[in-house]
Formats: sequence, C-alpha cells, structure tokens
Amino acid sequence: GTRVTLAVEGMEGRLPPGVELVLYRVAQEALTNVRRHARAPHAWVRLRRSDRGVILEVTDDGVGFDPAQPRPAHGGLGLAGMRERMALVGGRLTVRSAPGQGTVLVARVDLEVPR
Repeated sequence: GTRVTLAVEGMEGRLPPGVELVLYRVAQEALTNVRRHARAPHAWVRLRRSDRGVILEVTDDGVGFDPAQPRPAHGGLGLAGMRERMALVGGRLTVRSAPGQGTVLVARVDLEVPR
C-alpha cells in the first residue's frame, strides 16, 4: 500500500460548502489515482490557506506519467473531470509529472472570505 501523510495549515473554520465538496472529491480522485496507477510508496496531501484562498496539493513519489498523453478515466473522474469540478467553483487544477518522477497535483480556489 501507499503511506499517506496529511498536513493541514491555517484552516480555521469551514470552507463554503461547494468548495469543500469539490476539494474533497478532487483529493479522493487524486488518491485513487495514486493507488491505481502510481505504484507510490508515499503520498502527501497538504491543505492550506493562502493569501487569496485555499490550496490543495497531492504529491506522490510513484512512477509518474506524461501529462500530455491522454489517459482513460477508468471509471473515475480523471484529470479532465477534476478540472471541470474545480472550474465550477472558480478554481483551477495543475498537474506536474514525468515518467519516473512522481506527480504533483495542485488545486487552487480563490475565496472572498476573511482569513
């Protein structure tokens, strides 16, 4: 299995319900992808407030992939589905990966909520 480390920083209070649900689903799909595809010994999930909103990062030290190559979703959301969900809450999703280099997925949502 994959050992997962969670870090939560500056997250006092709740996020808007739509944002909270989308970030949960993105984290869920990202970790499912780690389990199914990455063959990673470790994964790290970091959720933190930024000056402008909230950032979710899911990183693994698995086999990586070429983000330019389309991949089937295999019954999950896939990267396109995660990007669509993020767009629904005004957020964005970026993915950095390369074969043999692991993967870093970053989901950002700007919020108009005081910190």
